[in-house]
Amino acid sequence: MSDTWTVTVDRERCMGSGICLVYAAGTFGHDEEAKAIVIDSAADPIDVIRVAAEGCPTAAIQLAPNDGM
Repeated sequence: MSDTWTVTVDRERCMGSGICLVYAAGTFGHDEEAKAIVIDSAADPIDVIRVAAEGCPTAAIQLAPNDGM
């Protein structure tokens, strides 16, 4: 699980490609503007979320370790 990580999406950069949903469908969803949102940052293993972030064509997904973990 990725509960020791903070996962964010930069909505200004997101173009709604859906790559993140392909790799980590438990973590990401699309909102009414077809932009990615984090629905559950602990739903997928961190290595899967990292692949989704690396696959994002606009680098809109950020991962940061939580302090104190």
